[in-house]
Amino acid sequence: MTEQNIENCEKSILQLRHSLMQSLKAVDQEIISRLNKSSPLINDIGKHLINASGKRLRPLLTLAMAAQFNDNSKKPILLAAAVEFIHTATLLHDDVVDESNLRRGKKTANIIWGNEFSVLAGDFLFAQSFELMVETNSIEALSSLASASCKITQGEFQQIQIANKPETSLKDYFEVIGKKTAELFGASCKSGVIVAGGNVEQQNAAYEYGFNLGLAFQIVDDLMDFNNSPNKMGKNLGDDFKLGKTTLPVILAWQKSNPKEKQFWIKTLKELNQEPNDFKNAINIFNKYNIFNECKKKTEEFISKSIKCLEKLPDTEIKNHLIGLANESIERSK
Repeated sequence: MTEQNIENCEKSILQLRHSLMQSLKAVDQEIISRLNKSSPLINDIGKHLINASGKRLRPLLTLAMAAQFNDNSKKPILLAAAVEFIHTATLLHDDVVDESNLRRGKKTANIIWGNEFSVLAGDFLFAQSFELMVETNSIEALSSLASASCKITQGEFQQIQIANKPETSLKDYFEVIGKKTAELFGASCKSGVIVAGGNVEQQNAAYEYGFNLGLAFQIVDDLMDFNNSPNKMGKNLGDDFKLGKTTLPVILAWQKSNPKEKQFWIKTLKELNQEPNDFKNAINIFNKYNIFNECKKKTEEFISKSIKCLEKLPDTEIKNHLIGLANESIERSK
């Protein structure tokens, strides 16, 4: 992935951030205020991860969706803060489950404070997110994000069940990433439209935009394990491969592999018996079967669906940025 590609895919995010600057500042203030009211240790753990969490994409989507309906109330702010807390809680729990050492180039909370405190801090952030949702007085928004939270946990369970199994079906893979990643994207968008007064058709369109965008983002993330700039993206080449994670490139390659190649996948991913050249050998198999292009085509399909959903939302400058964000997300994999 080149630096130019990274700059391209950040362009619409930067434009959205500029358009919603005051709202984002209010979200940050809300997050800091809630953390400051917690125990000192929870405060430290929460701020450590939130400060390293990147572009605040999910809360940005919540604010962007609400802004299309000219909602200047505090409700989108509260929801966006809740979304960030949910996302941060899942990262805390993910790092414990995956036994991760680094996130975006920094030590993970579980390495600094231990698994017990990391899990409890994640639990606190989940609880805090529901408190924020209740304050919006919107049972529909609460229902949307609560449902997403449940599905995220289900997705985590299912991801563990398919780990180290390159023979996993595409159906099971998409069910996992749908729950684990795409649901929060969808609910983040839908809840913003709900509190801003959008009708049911617009709420569903916002959800579908976010859900399909989330699917595309996860596939691109899968691809970045084999092709990215670690200094820019905070993810090292081969991290998923070393853990034997079941990603889309692996599943597609398994389906096309000959018996000898399947033995390679069994040795490296199921048994985690990896040698220095195995990562390079995996990439050679991907190239042999044109796997990367196949993954990118699938990403483009989801992005196309995502953008089409925006037709039901008001024509605004924010909407144009959301279209750009979807289109440019594909650049992350190049």
